[in-house]
Amino acid sequence: MERLVVSDGTDTATLVATQDHWVLTVDVPRGEAERRQRLLEAAAQALGTEGGGRIVFWVDDADEAGDRVPLAAGFTPFRDLWKLGRPLPAIPGSIATRPFVEADTASFLEVNNRAFDWHPDQGEMTEADFAARLAEPWFDAKGFRIWDNGNGELGGFCWTKVHTDVKPPIGEIYAIAVDPDLRGQGLGRELTLAGLGWLAGLGLRRTILYVESDNRPANRMYDELGFEHEATNRAYQRILR
Repeated sequence: MERLVVSDGTDTATLVATQDHWVLTVDVPRGEAERRQRLLEAAAQALGTEGGGRIVFWVDDADEAGDRVPLAAGFTPFRDLWKLGRPLPAIPGSIATRPFVEADTASFLEVNNRAFDWHPDQGEMTEADFAARLAEPWFDAKGFRIWDNGNGELGGFCWTKVHTDVKPPIGEIYAIAVDPDLRGQGLGRELTLAGLGWLAGLGLRRTILYVESDNRPANRMYDELGFEHEATNRAYQRILR
């Protein structure tokens, strides 16, 4: 993975190459606006010298004040990711799910990539991408809930995650999808409830999820299930030619 370390003479930032853009990480506290702006400008200058490209910079819990630094450095907002949360337990679901097993890999990738063909992070997942996620220390196959469609085929999934780095721990609906051929049957709602039921069964009392702000069907469903908006993570970009 290509990596570029940038310095303004005092502080440093890191650019990491992905398939179609560079992700910028700035290790300066959010309150240090001038220092952060200098690093964003230094990153743009450095990438321009290297031949150009697209830089993406994320701000967690974004607000009007948080917009000022990237905007002043020539970046523009292009994506809002909403953090939603709700207490546990939830009402019971009506479908049975089971844990993920290695034999599900091909079916999962096929359903996932068709369901998320529009998504910049979850779509176009390769076997190597998937293996890397399964190797994460938080991964638990039991919490990766699989729904079979009755014909011996994977019809959908609700992938959950537990955040043990906070006290008390909280759950997360990490990724959820239904086979596009089965949409319109309320299965997304039921898979969400299955995931919430799993997390509640672990003794957790709160859960979160992240969803695109403009995904209206998903946000309508989550609102009906009692999720509330907690924060907005905002992505900014600058294109150097």
